[in-house]
Amino acid sequence: MDQEKLDISSRVAAWVTNNIKYIAIGATIGVAIPLLWNFQQYRVEQKNISASDIYYELINLANTPEETQQLAEKIFENHEDSVYETLAKFILSKKEFENKNYDLSKKYLEDIIKINHNEAYVSLAYIKISLILIENKDYDNALLFLDKVKPKESFQHILSEIKGDIYNFKGDKAQSLLHYNDALEATAIDNENLLMKRNFVKD
Repeated sequence: MDQEKLDISSRVAAWVTNNIKYIAIGATIGVAIPLLWNFQQYRVEQKNISASDIYYELINLANTPEETQQLAEKIFENHEDSVYETLAKFILSKKEFENKNYDLSKKYLEDIIKINHNEAYVSLAYIKISLILIENKDYDNALLFLDKVKPKESFQHILSEIKGDIYNFKGDKAQSLLHYNDALEATAIDNENLLMKRNFVKD
């Protein structure tokens, strides 16, 4: 029995000697992979923190259009395809909309759709494009963009109210009333402005 144990030990020792290079490589890889993963995670976290800090400056500290644009460009250059790029483009689009620069506002929203960070942001971009089209009195295309929104249940009261506005502008009070009623049914809070719109087309 002792001889058998000795033989087994000798064979194991011989196998280890012959394969020591591969054992060492395997051990190195086994240690390196988790370390590499942790390093990559660290780099991602650091980039997110950096992007978050710039975004905070964008929404809270930028006092001029130039400062806003510079901070947004910094996000676009260093944090491309991140959620912060999408959020920065929403901010720029809103500012351009307020300044009636509708083409540029629409371009930022189209960029968001191309980035396609998630369905909710894409749907919000579709809704905002429809509002731009309404300003340009392009009511039919505004309706087409609203139809692209998914999931419709999450935005139902918004979609219905905007459609009510569109049909009101088009002079179709019956359709407008229908959508305003749908909007009132879909919202959980009293909306005096929506009630006023509904009552206007109802009378």
